[in-house]
Formats: sequence, C-alpha cells, structure tokens
Amino acid sequence: MTSKLIDDGLAMLDHLAARVSASALTGLGCGAAYATYKGFPIPKTSLSASLSCALVSTACFSMERLAFGVITRVTEQLNNEDNSESSAIKLTTPPNVVYASHALGGCFGGGIAGFLFQGHPFAGAFLLTPLMLCAGKMELKLEEYKTERLRQLVVKD
Repeated sequence: MTSKLIDDGLAMLDHLAARVSASALTGLGCGAAYATYKGFPIPKTSLSASLSCALVSTACFSMERLAFGVITRVTEQLNNEDNSESSAIKLTTPPNVVYASHALGGCFGGGIAGFLFQGHPFAGAFLLTPLMLCAGKMELKLEEYKTERLRQLVVKD
C-alpha cells in the first residue's frame, strides 16, 4: 500500500517536473528573443522570463495534478458503485477528465499566479485557463500518438 502511494507520488512529481522544465526552457528562449528585440541585457532578461514561466507553470500544473487526482478518485468511486463486476483495467485517461483537470488547474493556478504577479487573480485565471486547455489537448494528442505508435510496433512484429 505504501509502495503504491510512493510510486504514484513520484509519477505525479515526474509529470509536474517535465512540464515545468519545458515551460522554463520556453521562457528562456522567449526572454532571449524579447531582450534581443528590445535591446535589453540578454542573460538577465532571459533568466527573468524563464523563472517567471517556471513559477506560473508550477502553480498551474500543480493545481492541475491536484484536480486530476481528485477527479480520478471521485470517478473511480462512482464507477465502483455503478459497475461492481467490471474489473477491466483502463490504460488511457478519458478526455473529459484531462480537460476538466486542466481547466481547474488553469483557473486555480492562474488565480494564484495572477494574484502574486499583478494582484488580480481573475486576470490570471482568464489568461491561463485557455492555455492550460491547449496543454491538455497536446497531452491527449501525444498520448494518442504514443498509443498508435505502440500499436504499429506490436503489429509489425
């Protein structure tokens, strides 16, 4: 029981770290481009943008992971009450769960980031919720690609 909780926690941390790292690298590149365009010092501006992107993505994706955990626990309990004889293991996450968790992550994480950066939580939520929904769409497309590629490899052999 404890081993499964530790494994789930490490998987969640790995999921979060991958997205925050990608966001920080994106911020680094965007900061360097902005600094070049405006004539600002490149290292200072790019590191500042990278840190800001990492903080915002940490807020959003940690809230998304929290919402994902709550939604999956609730739906598991509801499915167990409705279908007690069905014991098939689901390998993919339903799209509505992914979109719901990303929307909640954008709302709550965007509210936190908006409050911390500008003092306006609704502005951050309105800005980051569509971006998080786009991230959810990309995750679903990546999962679909991985499944199709794995199917092709299995059929080929």
